Amino acid sequence: MPFVVESFEPESYWDWRVAGVPATGHRVESVGPNRCRLTFTVPIWALGYGLVCRLALMRIDRLLMQAGKQHG
Repeated sequence: MPFVVESFEPESYWDWRVAGVPATGHRVESVGPNRCRLTFTVPIWALGYGLVCRLALMRIDRLLMQAGKQHG
């Protein structure tokens, strides 16, 4: 599907439209040394997509934990 990045803050935030419809936003915030908070914003009409975002967060967490073990 065609998409367009609507707004972008380098190393911090981006959101997009998919097929002309507002889609998810993604934010990464530093919360300390070697720590961050990752947030997905989901429009109310796409609440079902929240499950996909939750699965993505769990996968990202698992990848980061594995990377930390390799470098720790």
